[in-house]
Amino acid sequence: MFHLPSALRKKKKTIQTYLGKNWQQKFFLRVGLMLLMLGLISYSVYQLVQHITVGLDTLRTQELEEVSYASLDFYTFRDEHLLVYEGDVFAYEVADGQRVGVGKTLATAYVCPEGTDPSTLQAQIKDLSRRVALLQYTIGQADPTDVDGLKDAVDLSYLAFLEAVAEGDAEAANTHAQQMKSYLNAYDALVSGDSGVAETVESLTATQAALVATCTPAGQIVTSQSGYFYYDIDGFESHFTADTALQMTPAEFLTLSTAKATPQTQGVVGKLVYTPTWYAAAYVSLADVPPFQNGVGKTYAMTLTNGSDVTIPLTLVRMEPDANGALLVFKTQAMPDGFDFSRSFSAMVQTGSQSGYRVPTDALVTLQTDNGEMTGVYVLEGNVVEFRRVMVEMNYGGYVLAKTYPDVQTLLEGMDDAQRQSLTAGGYSYLNLNDRIITRGTGLYHGKIIS
Repeated sequence: MFHLPSALRKKKKTIQTYLGKNWQQKFFLRVGLMLLMLGLISYSVYQLVQHITVGLDTLRTQELEEVSYASLDFYTFRDEHLLVYEGDVFAYEVADGQRVGVGKTLATAYVCPEGTDPSTLQAQIKDLSRRVALLQYTIGQADPTDVDGLKDAVDLSYLAFLEAVAEGDAEAANTHAQQMKSYLNAYDALVSGDSGVAETVESLTATQAALVATCTPAGQIVTSQSGYFYYDIDGFESHFTADTALQMTPAEFLTLSTAKATPQTQGVVGKLVYTPTWYAAAYVSLADVPPFQNGVGKTYAMTLTNGSDVTIPLTLVRMEPDANGALLVFKTQAMPDGFDFSRSFSAMVQTGSQSGYRVPTDALVTLQTDNGEMTGVYVLEGNVVEFRRVMVEMNYGGYVLAKTYPDVQTLLEGMDDAQRQSLTAGGYSYLNLNDRIITRGTGLYHGKIIS
């Protein structure tokens, strides 16, 4: 058997030892390189994910005004003076609610033969007088270029009338019927000319004359003072006065609101109101008091709920609280067309308004910072996500109303340094008009670049 010399054996062993150590170094080097590459790949994927936003939606910041209302049941108070004259029925020569001067003839009194029903006859005369007044008002009032508009108005009034009838609201149905009649008369004036309307007026006047043909004239009712003349009375004229409105307690008002009328009918021509000033009173529960707190002297917009679309400015002159709520007394001189001065009526009163930026609730985020929590939204500025602070004014369910940028700046200018620092800490700007609010997106943060 052949044996290597001892010197060669030592060299072979040295070479084998060297080759073994070199292999281990290469192995660990390769493992290290692989781990480094995996780390770089993982970091790259992480950075990529961080810059990918799925389902990004934005909404331009818009300014919105929110108006708040209170629904109130009112009672009318004013100085109304009954006009009484010896007679069974009265044929009117002025319109219901018309302003009349001193020496104006309001009506002619008639004494009718036995067997006549004065109340039925008077109701027929009033209806004819109102129709005549309405037609006379129409003459010369219509715009000859508005035929299509009148057609639309007639259609809308008719639909509103049917809706009121279906709901059993007689007052609203009557209002819509009168409006529709007025629009029809105006349409007739445009199509047939004023002469056609005039002929109708003559026909109605002749009908009224025929109704009192068997009665004997008993004299004329002439005004000694100027004012507003109304055909009807309700029996509350002596109770719901201006003085009562200014002096009654909440308990007295509630008693009045449930009182029964005792109208006088025999010999009553109508009533005359000498001043346009009138009062509207309502009682509100404790829950509805806050909007009117410290509101004496403030003017509110009142919109009738009977479908007439009449809005009247009312100034609050009294607020008398009690254990369960408060009595509110408003004053006005407004007497718009379409308002019939019913003793009681319902209306929506505008109690306030709030303007600001409309921000969806889902877009709000709370940012945790070294200066505490900050409420705001993310916006897209170019392709960069930025955080904008907001001052929430009101929450309306689904969205909030935030203070506008100019309002925020005005607020900050009026603060001292410490207060201003608390609202500007962190260096984040406040939401401004036309900012692109991000309403939906994932992985958002301040400074993120959207690729």
